[in-house]
Amino acid sequence: MTKLSFATALLLGTAVFASAADDLASAFKEGKLDGRLRAQYFATDWDNNSAATGKGATDAIGMAIGGSLNYKTASLYGFSAAAGLYTTQNPGGWTEVSDGAGATTSKDLFSRDISRPTSAPVSTAYGKGYAVLAQAYLQYDIAKTKLKAGRMLMSNPWISPNDTKMIPIAIEGFEALSNDVPNTTIQIDYADKIKERGMTYFANMADTGDTPDKIAAYYTTHYGTAQGQHGDAPDVLSVGIKNKSIDSLELQAWVMHWADLVDEGILEANYALEAGDAIVSFGGRYIKQNDKGAGAIILPKTNNYDGDQSVDTSLFALRTAVSYGAAKLTLATSHTSSDGDLIAPWRGFPTDGYTRSMTQTDWNANTRAYKGQLDYDFNGLVSGLSSVLSYAYYDRDPSKKPYQSMTDRAYQNGDTHQTNLDVMYKLSGSWKGTEFKVRLMNQDNDKTALYAKETSNREMRLEANYFF
Repeated sequence: MTKLSFATALLLGTAVFASAADDLASAFKEGKLDGRLRAQYFATDWDNNSAATGKGATDAIGMAIGGSLNYKTASLYGFSAAAGLYTTQNPGGWTEVSDGAGATTSKDLFSRDISRPTSAPVSTAYGKGYAVLAQAYLQYDIAKTKLKAGRMLMSNPWISPNDTKMIPIAIEGFEALSNDVPNTTIQIDYADKIKERGMTYFANMADTGDTPDKIAAYYTTHYGTAQGQHGDAPDVLSVGIKNKSIDSLELQAWVMHWADLVDEGILEANYALEAGDAIVSFGGRYIKQNDKGAGAIILPKTNNYDGDQSVDTSLFALRTAVSYGAAKLTLATSHTSSDGDLIAPWRGFPTDGYTRSMTQTDWNANTRAYKGQLDYDFNGLVSGLSSVLSYAYYDRDPSKKPYQSMTDRAYQNGDTHQTNLDVMYKLSGSWKGTEFKVRLMNQDNDKTALYAKETSNREMRLEANYFF
């Protein structure tokens, strides 16, 4: 029995034992059911459609309809249980296999389960729907502390549900969240397995598309042309503390331990002050990565043109935001040390909230990033209407090769200019719970001597949701 299944069985047994002296049926009757109906349409328009020559990719579209049902029992002696079923489908075959010939981001609308062959991996045909039990956990509440074990959506600086496609990322593991210390939140996360977007299965923590290729090949994963000879990858432990004891100041400290591979630490501070009718805020983040064995697998000096065979590196990010009335302007910058890439395989983006934009990986070695963003709430004119407009510039080091392929860019490491416009409309009254989203992106990617493929493109994402 695995560590996770043993812990789950122990909690389940305790819950059943405790309920023998009370009303178990009422815990289910008083539980809460909520759900979501969801539809998404993605379209990618590549600058160069000469896929046959290897100079570009064919345009791609994808439309999916699905949703989720989540149920959680009422608490019984502090114990509760929850389950979440998610599905994405391609009704009527609206999306054809050929529509995905040049797909990158829209692949996650559907199943992309990958087999484990002795030769190259083979993905599920584009457009295939699926359903998955992404959440199934037990929870125990005591005072201001919550303990969860099982399948869940986990959020910390390294792991995120990244719920921008039909089905979010889920984790099998354990979480402890405590607010017992005044003005302080303590979070402990232990991740044993991960289910990526587009996947039906939970696999080891190296089994992701964002895992450095050499690490994925080293361990037993669904990625790579041959199976690794070192079994499953180690589990991941992260611990974080947030404190708001000082008025208008939030301090955070986090550590992550991926045994035999890498340790990372994060320090972050956010401060806000009033300046007349405006609110001005400042934020800073520093990340330090220490090699604990990943360098010996990746060999970054040999394969990625780093200065040595270690993945020791660091990143800093700064931002300033001014909120005035319905508008908020944010300016941010970040820089990753030339020593190496940050390792971030689980969609918890190191520059999230600072310089990251849609589809972008800006924590490769010696990358400087700049971003400006304007949020505007049109609620005074049209109830429920808001928008986000941003521009980002990613100044990359063309002499360095990333540790894994980057979205829309393969191993290309040239500069990127990206513009994004997001518009959201939330309905009210008899249509309460309904929302519509439009996301438009244009990015220009420079070609380099290392990668001469034209990968500049435009993308449109349309989404409709009904929450109940």
